[in-house]
Amino acid sequence: MYCSLGDIQATVPANDLVQLTDDTVPPVAVNQVNVDRAITDAGELIDGYLRGRYTLPLSPVPGLINTLAADVAVYRLYARRIKLTPPEGVTERYKNALKILEQVQAGKITLGAESTGGDVTPVAGGPQFVAADRVFTRDTLGDF
Repeated sequence: MYCSLGDIQATVPANDLVQLTDDTVPPVAVNQVNVDRAITDAGELIDGYLRGRYTLPLSPVPGLINTLAADVAVYRLYARRIKLTPPEGVTERYKNALKILEQVQAGKITLGAESTGGDVTPVAGGPQFVAADRVFTRDTLGDF
């Protein structure tokens, strides 16, 4: 886990967090299971971006990853409520987190953690693309 309940509580008002996590009517307390699920989902998303570039899980957790994980987890908590549109700030932080993760994946931003050694390599069992030999090449079109 790259963030904790405390990190989420630092960005979401207590009453809102109860509303987002507790499925009882009326909601009375923060449901730790739902918070943990959002944190786990955020961690898996982050690992998906970092896999192949860094040794996972990251330990110690860089501050940037902690912040991004909290932003993604908060967005995931809002996503639990289908009829509830996340506030603009929550959506913006989520989109920015994805952009930053793409930059980390591309090597434009480094985390200060130990890298696995450069470019991302395909995971075994991942998709492979195979194409037939080219019909029109420089040699076959040389007379035209």
